[in-house]
Amino acid sequence: MHVFTRELDAVPPYSFELTVHNPAGWYWHNPLEVYSKGTVWAALHLFSGKLVGLRLESRGSMEKPKITFNVLSRQKLTSKEEREIDELVVSGAALDEDVLEFYEAVRSDSVLKHVIPRLYGMRRGTTLNTHIFNSAILALTLQNAPIKRTNQMLELIVKNYGDKFTFDGKTTYTWPKPETIMNTSVEDLAQRCKVGYRARYLQSIAKTINEGSCPSMKELRQMPFEEAKAEAMKLKGVGEYSAEIILPHGEAFPIDIWSAQIFWKLFFPKKPTPSSKLEAIKVVKETAEKHWGKWRRLAFVYVLCDLGNLAKKFRIQL
Repeated sequence: MHVFTRELDAVPPYSFELTVHNPAGWYWHNPLEVYSKGTVWAALHLFSGKLVGLRLESRGSMEKPKITFNVLSRQKLTSKEEREIDELVVSGAALDEDVLEFYEAVRSDSVLKHVIPRLYGMRRGTTLNTHIFNSAILALTLQNAPIKRTNQMLELIVKNYGDKFTFDGKTTYTWPKPETIMNTSVEDLAQRCKVGYRARYLQSIAKTINEGSCPSMKELRQMPFEEAKAEAMKLKGVGEYSAEIILPHGEAFPIDIWSAQIFWKLFFPKKPTPSSKLEAIKVVKETAEKHWGKWRRLAFVYVLCDLGNLAKKFRIQL
């Protein structure tokens, strides 16, 4: 087994634990990663196809944050592959994101002023946005499903079609490769992973990505938000809501009918929710853009990670 270690600085303030293991229970890499006492273990494929295990932990403090990670691989990694992992950790753990700018921009906001003290230093850390297929899997499984059902589908997809990697006595799994899903029958995918209609869309997207017929996540990241969203919506089964889940852009605000009702009550506590759910979504998205601008994706994450406290504060029935 080959091993290499890095130590990287993060822009303060930085809460490693809240970033990789936030109060909403969202995973950092995928649902079968392992988290324990401030350390996360995950398995992933590099763009070369090599399988590696990644152990990530904090060695610093909120104001002097340092992140250490160890990478284990069965094959020796090239310097290019090591740089790929460095970039993945920096972006995936949001080490270079300046949340103080965000805090200053929303310091008088009627909602976030209650949230930030409890989630101080938290970033929107996720490695999902390094590969479009991983994000597309999440987006499709969130469609028309409660979180418990989404998590069931995700775990089955990762366990059945991802690659297993055991290190440090921990067993983790990668996200499946597009070619693995592309070469699986729709019937098998639907049955083994309980994904229903989503199976044909997963296979179609896998084929599109494998053929190079859609932009990479890196290419999408470099596009203006609306242009990137239009590109993502060319994928079968991906509408506006799913596209905004897929995209890494800070302007994305991926709300469905359920979350639109929550944000409506936060934005307009004295107004009844419109009978038209589509109208509620439209107004909430416009209001979020007005209130939070380029920070609305991070604001979305902060609100959902503190929803229990906000529900009590604003008397919202969840």
